[in-house]
Amino acid sequence: MKKTINTLLILLLAGTSPLSVAGEENIPEPFRGDDPNSTLEVAYDDLNALLSSYVTVSGWSTREKAPRPDAGVGTRLKTRINRLTAQEGNRFYFKGASEKDLIAEFISDIRASLEMLPAEVPLRLLNKNEQLAYWLNLYNFTLLDEMMKVYPKHNLLRVLDYGDDDSIMAQKLLNVAGVPLSLDDIQFTILKEKYFGNPLIIYGLWQGNIGGPSLRSTAYTGKTVWRKLEDNAGEFINSNRGTYFDGEVSALYERNMPFFDNDQAKLISHLMDYLQGDMFDEYANRDDVEFEMEDWTLAALIGEGRKYGRSAATNGAAMLDAVVATQPGEAFGDTVAIQNYLAEDNIMKTPVNFRFSEAQLEILQKLRTKHEVSMGRVEVTDLDEEEATEDKKQNN
Repeated sequence: MKKTINTLLILLLAGTSPLSVAGEENIPEPFRGDDPNSTLEVAYDDLNALLSSYVTVSGWSTREKAPRPDAGVGTRLKTRINRLTAQEGNRFYFKGASEKDLIAEFISDIRASLEMLPAEVPLRLLNKNEQLAYWLNLYNFTLLDEMMKVYPKHNLLRVLDYGDDDSIMAQKLLNVAGVPLSLDDIQFTILKEKYFGNPLIIYGLWQGNIGGPSLRSTAYTGKTVWRKLEDNAGEFINSNRGTYFDGEVSALYERNMPFFDNDQAKLISHLMDYLQGDMFDEYANRDDVEFEMEDWTLAALIGEGRKYGRSAATNGAAMLDAVVATQPGEAFGDTVAIQNYLAEDNIMKTPVNFRFSEAQLEILQKLRTKHEVSMGRVEVTDLDEEEATEDKKQNN
């Protein structure tokens, strides 16, 4: 009678060394290392289906102030806006997304799928650009999922609440490869350490508010991640959200000073690399800055905020709705595309198969086996006693 051995661990006395993880001692072990020669590419078609349908791209800022909001008919109350920043930055169509359970479900499924991926595919099998794209996408969709729960609240000051242990940024919202993670963990431990504090990283981390970097209309990918971060940096720095007269810069930089070695001179040098026009001259001879530029308003389409009165919106800022209202949502056929993703049920059940081509899956299987060997153990399941004995003889 055969006895089933559920799990046999074969300890290897010799084998290839694990990939180098020098300088990553503070990063949780499952996220250390990379393969610079890896050609594996993670697919984000589901993210693109959502983002292309619900993100409105505003383009670079003209630095013009938004018109003053008018009170609606039958009221003297006005909607409060920051006129310097109200027309800047990309916007997410929260109203349209919140009205469809399908979309909220889709966002949550994407988040969960991304969260599960490193448990199936060790991140060290990917190159650093692919890893960076993964972390940025996970961070942004986690926050987007949380913002969907916050909506229709529009003031995010107490939601983000930087530095507070109860902040949405500090809470352990994720469990990735068995490691509880907060958004702050991703930003200030994993990304800062792995990418040597490169300040471009901060422009890929959406904060949910108008005053932060823009949420892009496409997902980050390994091939284009640095190009997109450069674009986000240029757009943000050359907007009132990022820089203004008299050395006033975004409060975002105060939070991210560790990326500049807590040195204002390095921050100013970084800003000078991207500033254009008159603002370049404004900062050319500055020795310090003030972290004064803030807008904690949810980065929703203009006009989604609280309205007073019963008349149709007539002020200039609200009239922008007429321009963008036909862009997101059903105009792009998002419902059909997203229904197809959910109907296939691939996102949650088989995140690996969903995010890699057949050819890459074959390569990935070989790499995973090699990875297990290099880590000093191979797991073999459901061997009967005779097979296990024979296997042991072959390994002696």
